[in-house]
Amino acid sequence: MIRVIGITGGIGSGKTTLSNYLKEIGYLVHESDNVVSNMYAKPEKAFVDFIKKNISQEAVKKNTINKKLITKTILNNKEIKTRLEKFIHKKVQISRDKFINKSIKAKKKVVFVDIPLLLEKKLEKNFYLVVCIIASKKNRQNRVLKNKKFTKEDLKKLFSAQTTDTKRRARAQIIIYNNKTKKDFISRALKALYCLLR
Repeated sequence: MIRVIGITGGIGSGKTTLSNYLKEIGYLVHESDNVVSNMYAKPEKAFVDFIKKNISQEAVKKNTINKKLITKTILNNKEIKTRLEKFIHKKVQISRDKFINKSIKAKKKVVFVDIPLLLEKKLEKNFYLVVCIIASKKNRQNRVLKNKKFTKEDLKKLFSAQTTDTKRRARAQIIIYNNKTKKDFISRALKALYCLLR
């Protein structure tokens, strides 16, 4: 039977780093963020119509979505944020289900699913076990600010919308800390996941 492993953690914790490494060594990984990025990069009519109706007509020009404007809007409006997340999560769920079904048909033993809000959306029961990556708020902030996608004020709002490390430690089966180098992080990950990867 296939074992579907959930990967989660706060923004800037290192989920993408772990996912990329797992893919490099031959494991299949479904990344929710990639699905969302594709929704914005190649928007379908239903998504464009949703944004125009629920967020702003100005957020879409010539079928190109202004993601910065949307991010600014949802960080300041919880109702719009909830509606947008509900729409996106349905699309991500469809993609995730297809990935798992395809992996089952291919008779894979272990696959991974990277979901940033796995715990916030109470999805634990859908997985064989949950791996949570934890890093200090300072380290996470420094990593995210390097990308210059968010301001410090934006990050404060994002941090407050996500669950705490205390709850992450209580609800995940495997905890991997990422507060040092990438090499140290990967080493910790391999040790923590040894029984699954061998």
